[in-house]
Amino acid sequence: MLYRVFKWLFYLTVKGYFRSIYIKGKENIPASGPVIFVANHNSAFMDPILLAVHINRPIYFLARGESFTSKLVSTIFGWLHMIPIYKPEITPDEVYKNKAIFQKCFDHLGRGKTIMIFPEGISETVRKLRPIKTGTARIALGAEEQHQFGLGVQIVPIGINYSNPHYFRSDVFVEVGSSIGLDQYREGYNADPVGAVLELTNLIKDRLEQLIVMVEDQSIDQLVKDIERLYRSTLREEMPEEHKASQDFYLSQEIVKAVVFNRQNRPKKSFKFERRIRQYFRALDKLKISDSKFRDPGSNNPSPWRIPYFIFGLPIFVYGFLVNILPYMTVGLLSRRVSVRADFIGSMKLAFGMFVFLIFYVLQVLIFATLTNWAWGIVFALSLYPGGLFAVNYLNQWYRFKAYLNYLRLKAKRKEPIGRLQRLRDELLNELDVGRHSYLESLD
Repeated sequence: MLYRVFKWLFYLTVKGYFRSIYIKGKENIPASGPVIFVANHNSAFMDPILLAVHINRPIYFLARGESFTSKLVSTIFGWLHMIPIYKPEITPDEVYKNKAIFQKCFDHLGRGKTIMIFPEGISETVRKLRPIKTGTARIALGAEEQHQFGLGVQIVPIGINYSNPHYFRSDVFVEVGSSIGLDQYREGYNADPVGAVLELTNLIKDRLEQLIVMVEDQSIDQLVKDIERLYRSTLREEMPEEHKASQDFYLSQEIVKAVVFNRQNRPKKSFKFERRIRQYFRALDKLKISDSKFRDPGSNNPSPWRIPYFIFGLPIFVYGFLVNILPYMTVGLLSRRVSVRADFIGSMKLAFGMFVFLIFYVLQVLIFATLTNWAWGIVFALSLYPGGLFAVNYLNQWYRFKAYLNYLRLKAKRKEPIGRLQRLRDELLNELDVGRHSYLESLD
């Protein structure tokens, strides 16, 4: 019961937190039978929450054992489908409990249920896959062994790709890969369990790497992000059949490969290009305009619908703003006051958001219903969340419109620097085309 309540609450919270969520490959999730979901781990407990609210089946999670600090906490975590696992480097005195935990997982899968595992064993906000542990393979193969490999466990890899999980109204692309069956490991596991576990672990690693943007060399990460901002929209035109989120993901994968290739084969030109693209974006930041204005100067112009939207939407915006501003500010204050690891920032905002907004909403509804009646209280309650979403969207549209007006002002007053930036942008795009063709020719 508690799991279902939290799933619904977090679904609303996640939907409000992210600007866009796109999930590809949900048809790869088995509708029934034992399943182990494996995913990369970028943002602490935001990752399991994001996946749990978008997967129709109840999910059980392997969680850090040191978090189960008391009998009460363990009971509550159990209601939330959390299963403790103990790491030798963190809780060496309790590692012996893992034998019983593994058996619990075997029994769990034997009843046709699911388990979510983050096999890297650590959360860190980087665009790469850290070395993964063998626990997933050991649990999957161990469960099959106890059922003479007739259980039918499926391992489903999932790649989570955030634009930035710690920013409110950011984007996320999730891709669910094809499932991994275990029949092929039966003979190998019976003959050499350790070898079979390592083989399956390597396969899981390979599958996960295909589902995420991999930037192994962190020194090129900023360059990749700059190229994404500048070049992805141009390349996107060649993939009109794909959803924008899918396009951006696949293009980012190719951009990383092209950057690595050009750094190795055209190092002088690559470093010169890197300096110039940084110069370009620093100039944009100084002028407080976005690259999209140079790419598409007419974007966000005052189209016929926009002015009526601002005029007639203003009362709704004011209402949504007033009833949501206090919880929003409270979440921001708490997020700044609480010191956490870098990978926990987004997760804490998400958790604070759910609880703080829920508390404020309940208090506001009680006060409003007391002053009016419960019928109006219900109507008021139903208006709070959509009112907040409308206010966020209204503000976003307004800031984009202001950015367009700022661009027009700068273009009129500072024609020469704007012209220089436009020429620099064109030169950068030409250089990117050269580098791209050089990379593509190397693949032939």
